[in-house]
Amino acid sequence: MIKTFLLLMMLLPAILFGQETKRISDKATNETFFVLKSDKTTRHGEYNKFSYRNTLLIKGFYKQGLKDSIWECYNFDGQISLKYDYSKNELLFYKPSDKIKRYKFLNETENADTTINRPPIFLGGDDAFTSDIVRNLRYPVEALQNGISGKINVSFLVDKSGKTSNYKIEKRLGFGLDLEAIRVLKLQPDNWLPAIQNGQAVDIEVTYPVAFKM
Repeated sequence: MIKTFLLLMMLLPAILFGQETKRISDKATNETFFVLKSDKTTRHGEYNKFSYRNTLLIKGFYKQGLKDSIWECYNFDGQISLKYDYSKNELLFYKPSDKIKRYKFLNETENADTTINRPPIFLGGDDAFTSDIVRNLRYPVEALQNGISGKINVSFLVDKSGKTSNYKIEKRLGFGLDLEAIRVLKLQPDNWLPAIQNGQAVDIEVTYPVAFKM
């Protein structure tokens, strides 16, 4: 009994006041978050992510290193574009942007007109996806030297589990631009909800445009 009482007294401050945390501001990724002082690899507390324009894109909360409760994502205009409840693994709201241009079923013919009940959804929000592409994009020296610019459409698979693979270029520009477009897209986390068709998760091909401007 005495040992149990002493143990409870030792744990009481943590129970009453929570664990001590430290605020981190990562300028490289435009994120602010808290980590445990006892384990700086574990996020615990409020999380915010900002765009390359310094507008708020994501607001959420970590609990012992895991995303917890309701997270909100915003577009560049400051409007809510997505709400997701990580406690219930439930999508509460989604307003798509026009940045991701096309979706295609893998068995779809060129002239098929198949309606998707729900497209694959990036849980960071569409504009956060775009912001990270812009922030990480590096113009290849070879393309700069030759004055090459343009838009590259990159297609990739989002499978039934929300994982991405099979990145490819629809029309190549060369001069290092194709490889750079694929590189920045592969940097994005596999944080997708899969597409839904007839109540079932399905594999689907997403086409995303990456623009290179001089």
